[in-house]
Amino acid sequence: MMKKFKVIIKGPKVIDVGYRPFLAVNAMKIGIKSLYAYNVSEKGEMVIVLVGDEERRAREYIDFIHSNFAEHAEVTSVEEMPFEGEIMEASEFYKSLQFEQITKAVPYIIDISKDQKKMLEKQDIMIEKQDIMIEKQDIMIEKQDIMIGKQDTTIGILREVKKDTSAIREDISALRKDTSESLYERYEELRREIAEIKATLSEIKAKVA
Repeated sequence: MMKKFKVIIKGPKVIDVGYRPFLAVNAMKIGIKSLYAYNVSEKGEMVIVLVGDEERRAREYIDFIHSNFAEHAEVTSVEEMPFEGEIMEASEFYKSLQFEQITKAVPYIIDISKDQKKMLEKQDIMIEKQDIMIEKQDIMIEKQDIMIGKQDTTIGILREVKKDTSAIREDISALRKDTSESLYERYEELRREIAEIKATLSEIKAKVA
């Protein structure tokens, strides 16, 4: 025979802590046939639970409610009493609760989506800045390559100048050598001519005497 009960859960924090999903999951485990739970926030916070099933199963579930509370809930009392009204099937309650939870989640999902969009926009800005920095680095590297190229060109020119200078030095040395030899030959030639003139003058003096 079906028995119906009304259970009132009171406490400073029994709403927005997942109490009704907690009750629904455990009702499924026990196999409760009729179930409905709703929140009341007048004169403090309350969760009202309507249970309908054969007495043994209904009692098992109500005993569970008395001794087990949802995580993060603050419960001060659990009261039970007979109930005479209609109670929806547990399967229908599960569906309505699921739909309600989804409806509540939609605004949070939208907010999360907006936050993610903002984060992606910030990431895009950061990536653009990184690209600009990389481009600047590439330009600096190109300038360094140009400077290195100019340095290489300068070094090449200096080496050529050094070669030309060495060649000039060799030419000057050769010229000095040639000039010295030419002057020496000219000196010898003049010395011989002077000697011949002296000899001729001596002969003339001898004849006159």
